[in-house]
Amino acid sequence: MNITISIAKAASSKSYGKLSVPENIMRKRYIGSRGGFTLVEVMIVLSIVGILASIAVPSFMQMIRSTNISGGVNTLMSDLRYARSESIRRGGGVVMCRSDDPEATVPACGSGSGSSGNGWVTGWIIFHDLNNNANMDADETVLRVQSPLATINAISDGNDLSSKFRFTATGRLRDSSSAATLRFGADPEFASAAQRTVCVSSGGRARSAGDGSALCASDPS
Repeated sequence: MNITISIAKAASSKSYGKLSVPENIMRKRYIGSRGGFTLVEVMIVLSIVGILASIAVPSFMQMIRSTNISGGVNTLMSDLRYARSESIRRGGGVVMCRSDDPEATVPACGSGSGSSGNGWVTGWIIFHDLNNNANMDADETVLRVQSPLATINAISDGNDLSSKFRFTATGRLRDSSSAATLRFGADPEFASAAQRTVCVSSGGRARSAGDGSALCASDPS
């Protein structure tokens, strides 16, 4: 009987030993699996992120530039339409001109492309020119003010001539020679494909003609 008990104990001990070895191994493997990423895995992830960034960043910057140009075009064209309609409503005498300091207490019209040479990005004013001298006087009403456009580097016609639009009672430009081709954006910040061209006809109407290579030679009045 003693021999039987001893054999049973030995068998039980041997069986426990066989079961405990795999359990310990599994426990060690589980603990080891929580150690984090390997250096190779980190390097692979960083490489993928770098590739994606090199593709996405230029496209994102191009989108921002396009948005800035579109915003400037829409702002100027909206104000040209406003000046024209106000001139019709008031019986003429409304002027929209580029200003070097549009937010001054008594703003004045600027000449040429301004001290910076960047044209209409300095901002502009719209006023009712009561005495038809094409200048903003202290007793005249400022109808609208546009502060400088900081997101565009240039708005000009290339000849430094288009700094003032004077509208008549019919909405036409007082001086037909003031019809202009305004280009929004300039190299190197804005390539020709990213630039925009706005045509202002002698009839006082403005339209977007295309990118920086577009022409307004056949623009109707």
